Amino acid sequence: MKLLFKTLMLFLFFAAPVCLKAQTMEESLSKTLMKMDSVQNLSQLMSVSAQFDMIAAKWENEWSCNYYAAYAKVIASFIVQDNKKKDLFLDEADKYLEKTKAIDSQNDETWVLAALITNARISVDGQNRGMQYGGIFNQNLSKAEKINPENPRIYYLRGTSLFYTPEMYGGGKAKAKPLLEKAKELFDKETKTSVLKPHWGEKENLDYLKQCDEK
Repeated sequence: MKLLFKTLMLFLFFAAPVCLKAQTMEESLSKTLMKMDSVQNLSQLMSVSAQFDMIAAKWENEWSCNYYAAYAKVIASFIVQDNKKKDLFLDEADKYLEKTKAIDSQNDETWVLAALITNARISVDGQNRGMQYGGIFNQNLSKAEKINPENPRIYYLRGTSLFYTPEMYGGGKAKAKPLLEKAKELFDKETKTSVLKPHWGEKENLDYLKQCDEK
C-alpha cells in the first residue's frame, strides 16, 4: 500500500508539470479553481493546493498565481483541525501574500487577501488572538477600501467578523447584517468573467445573511 501511494505521488509530481505546459496561465488557474470548488475533503484540497503551488512556481511573477496559491492555503487552514497545522498553512499563505504585495500592492484584492489571512489567524484562537490581530485585520480592509470601495469582499469579511463577535463586545447578527447586505448588493454587480479577477465569497455571504434572519 505504501509503495502504491509513493508511486501515485511520483506520478502526480511528474505528470502535473506536463499538463501545465499545455495550458496558458489563465487556463491552468481556471481548471484548478474549478477543481477547488468541488473538493469534498482535506485530501482533495491539498491536491488542488499543490497544483496552485506549481502554477505559482511556473508563473512566479504573476499576481494571480501567487494570490490563488495563498488563497488555497487559507481555505486549507479553515478545514484542518490541528491548530499547529492551521498556522503552518497560514505561514505558507503569508509567503505568497508577500509576493502579491511585491507584484501589485495597489490591487485592492491584495489587501483583502491580507485581511483574510489575518482573520484566519484569529480563528485559530479567537480569545487570545483577537487583540493581537484585530487591528491588523481592520487596517488591511481599510487599505482595500481606499483603493476600491466597491469590492464586496471587504464588507463580507467585516460582516462575518462581527457575526462571530459577541454582542457584549459590539458584534452579533444585528450588527453584521447591514454589512452582509451591502456585500450582497456589490456581489450582484460584480463581473465574474475572468479567473484573473477574484470573485469568491458570494455564496458564503448569502449563507450568513440567512443565519442573520434565524432566531
